[in-house]
Amino acid sequence: MSRPGSSISQMHNLLRVATRFYLRPVRRVFDDTRHHAVRRTWGVRLGPQPVMGHEIVLRSPRFGDAEQWRRVRTRERERIEPWWASSPLTWEERHADAQWASDLLQARREARAGRALPLVVEIDGQLAGQCSLEWIAPHTSTAEMGIWMDSRWARRGLSPVAAAMMVDYAVFDLGLHRLIAPIGAGNAAAIAGARKLGMRFEGTMSGFLDVGGVRRDHQLWALTREGIPAGGLAAAMLQSAMDRGPACDADLSGRPPVVRRHVSRRTGD
Repeated sequence: MSRPGSSISQMHNLLRVATRFYLRPVRRVFDDTRHHAVRRTWGVRLGPQPVMGHEIVLRSPRFGDAEQWRRVRTRERERIEPWWASSPLTWEERHADAQWASDLLQARREARAGRALPLVVEIDGQLAGQCSLEWIAPHTSTAEMGIWMDSRWARRGLSPVAAAMMVDYAVFDLGLHRLIAPIGAGNAAAIAGARKLGMRFEGTMSGFLDVGGVRRDHQLWALTREGIPAGGLAAAMLQSAMDRGPACDADLSGRPPVVRRHVSRRTGD
């Protein structure tokens, strides 16, 4: 005759096995949802988007981007460093191959966890900048957006379209409602870029962040889903530029603007 404790233990085991068996469909749905979320923030490729005879692509970074990234950032140091987060490392140390690999691994971890969307910007196949979402919060549908671009592509209407492509993806594909951009007070170029995206100034945050070796006030700029045209911000930008005529920085081929959004199934490096 079996003891009561043994019978209870056997019953618990049977219940555990039965529960795992009957919950398999639920676990499968959960896993599919989790993996889909990862695909939406890593292994991403947006574009190509034609603009003024060039093609813009936003994609997840790769280890092989290190050399181009270092070359552009070294050349653009004077523009970028005063507004970039301070570090005890020198600019050269911050842009070594080992640092790129370390930053990429960290970015990939955050992206796979659904907390960030790090992308590089390519123009005609060459690395021309970076655009990212950080602090993605699904429960509030918010994220912080940042972008820097190679100054060689400035004043051609390319940077605003690249940023707009990110905004469209954040709103229509990730389902975010509000994007914010803390901008260092005095960073006129970034403030002008925020205005072009339709962002609104919401206030000044005193001593918000240490950048360029100095703790600076930052302006808070924000954009909500209600401010995005139904057809997308990038398409609206291109259409508006075409309507203004040949003086504008945009694709003037006479064709209707077409914005391509594509999520790659391949996760890359």
